[in-house]
Amino acid sequence: MLRVRRAGAEARGAREAHRADARPRAGIRRVRPAGAVRLRGHAVDQLLGSLVDFVCEVDHKTLGSGAVSRAVRHTLDTIGCGAGGFHSRPVEIARGMATGVSGPVQASLYGSPNRVLVDVAAFANISANRNLDFNDFGLSGHPSDMIGGLFAMAEASCATGADLVCAVYLAYEIATALAEASPLSESGWDQGLYCSLGAAAGMAKLRGLDREQVANALALAIVPSVPLRATRSGELSEWKGSATAHAIMTASFAVRLAERGMTGPAEPFEGKDGLFERALPPFQVELGGEGPSGIERATLKRYPACYWGQTGIDAMLALRPRVDVAQVERIDVATCHSSWWVTAGGCGDADAKWHPRTRESADHSLPYMLAAALVDGKVTDDSFSDERRADPALAAVVGRVRVVEDAELTARSDRDRCPTDVTLVLADGRQVNEVCDVPRGHPANPMTDVEVREKFDGLVCRALPPERGAELGDRLSALDEAESLEPIARLLRAFDKR
Repeated sequence: MLRVRRAGAEARGAREAHRADARPRAGIRRVRPAGAVRLRGHAVDQLLGSLVDFVCEVDHKTLGSGAVSRAVRHTLDTIGCGAGGFHSRPVEIARGMATGVSGPVQASLYGSPNRVLVDVAAFANISANRNLDFNDFGLSGHPSDMIGGLFAMAEASCATGADLVCAVYLAYEIATALAEASPLSESGWDQGLYCSLGAAAGMAKLRGLDREQVANALALAIVPSVPLRATRSGELSEWKGSATAHAIMTASFAVRLAERGMTGPAEPFEGKDGLFERALPPFQVELGGEGPSGIERATLKRYPACYWGQTGIDAMLALRPRVDVAQVERIDVATCHSSWWVTAGGCGDADAKWHPRTRESADHSLPYMLAAALVDGKVTDDSFSDERRADPALAAVVGRVRVVEDAELTARSDRDRCPTDVTLVLADGRQVNEVCDVPRGHPANPMTDVEVREKFDGLVCRALPPERGAELGDRLSALDEAESLEPIARLLRAFDKR
């Protein structure tokens, strides 16, 4: 894993979580100093050099079994989410933009018999993977957004499944370490910033770039990819599901530029007008130590909604059998800072959270998620449809939700734990309460293999008939043993546009 050295008094974060499971990871060692990387005769900045070192040293043979199995599992989950989101309007737009775009490096486009330029295949396929907000969560946001781009580049490069697994591991490690070093959620910058670097690293590995080319690829990925968090503030638009896809498309383009010899800035982080001078406080990452890898600390989702609402949904669904829903007069919620900030108006967008006018706003609204869970007894992507959001009875329940940030819950939380306390106040004055700290799918409360496959099967049936869906699931489950990705890519091209 990458060890983080912070500037300032940043909290220790989720690297402290699961310390009891920490163990040395064989094969990852401290490597030569960053100064060994030079561009045009000049030493690159220290952070860029550290990342280049890591990309060039990691090999599939160095990965622990836990990291390999998680990379396989998250790829299965991500492509299942892509099948589930395949028919959505934003994805149709993205697919239309990609159709017919040819080029020298091509990959499969979901639902199209013809391959397209790898960059636009990544954009369209990631847009599908992300659309339902059902794919995974990690410190960098939704790191599995990178998987669609990595799969496209792996296919285009005639890589094996083991090559892809290594690239996925590498991308998660880099994006996670950067997010731990300098969190983005309240910085004004969006998660595509770190995912562009992680994806570029994994793609550079797949293309077999040398050290100088890797440095150029990372620089060319980060310099044009410092996206605004306006994507995830206020009333959310369809762009929410494609913003990171765009950053990863840019990373793919950057890797291909570097492969052809394009040079990038030698000091994109620490140099004049670099990231640290213009956007974020300085930090460093370096190779080191012990503990679960980035992908082993990522969370799969049980519900197609913002991660910071998952514990609230779990708590509400536990409460529902204990009450007469018609007798619930008020829903009092106390939660940690991150949940309050992202899903309950903490950043100043309360109107969008209590009166969501788009699907994207609703699946990032804690009041709406909890109301849907109480009324319907479940939360699915249908919970956020235009028809469901327009139901005045559901809107009335949303209006009964009160959310506050609780200092004790914030103190108990860390970067990926989200303690949420839900109390239902009934008409007769009784109160029933449930608290949930970590959602199902979190490493401390993991989904079983059966649950992950059931989730996949319930989504893939929207794009493939049962036999083909089962074949895709089986092939993805054995990804690390695949000599070729073509049998999987063939099934992705067969997604049905009906």
